[in-house]
Amino acid sequence: MFTQFLPYLGFTNTYSDSSLFVKHVDGSIVILLLYVDDIIITESATSAIQQVITDLTKEFDIKDLGSLHFFLGIQISRTSNDLFLSQAKYVVDLLKKIEMMDAKPVATSCLPSNRLLKDDGHPFNNHALYRSVVGALQYLIFTRPDIAFSVH
Repeated sequence: MFTQFLPYLGFTNTYSDSSLFVKHVDGSIVILLLYVDDIIITESATSAIQQVITDLTKEFDIKDLGSLHFFLGIQISRTSNDLFLSQAKYVVDLLKKIEMMDAKPVATSCLPSNRLLKDDGHPFNNHALYRSVVGALQYLIFTRPDIAFSVH
């Protein structure tokens, strides 16, 4: 119902992401991202954002939580010129989940010259936990591209 209403407000769906909507207003662009029941709205002129929020409030029961600080495990902090993304809390929660809070940090977790063999190490018998950790590490690559080689 929500995505069917957005075209009435002038939003068009993007081809690259079905949950990302764009609207052009007086030379600026409004971007709306919908994830389940969370909405992120951003653009270059705050007056247009407020108008979108007002229009949505007329049709739906929504609550404006103000500036974005945390979304899908990603912490957002901003300065007057910059936007910083971090998944520090996400990493700590993952380390707690797999009981590795005492693990020591390293500059690189895997050298490109390393060859992993199927008989190296000990078998990991908890297949569900393994898949969960691999998925969590793949998600972590969004803010940590430096670990992409090791994760993949």
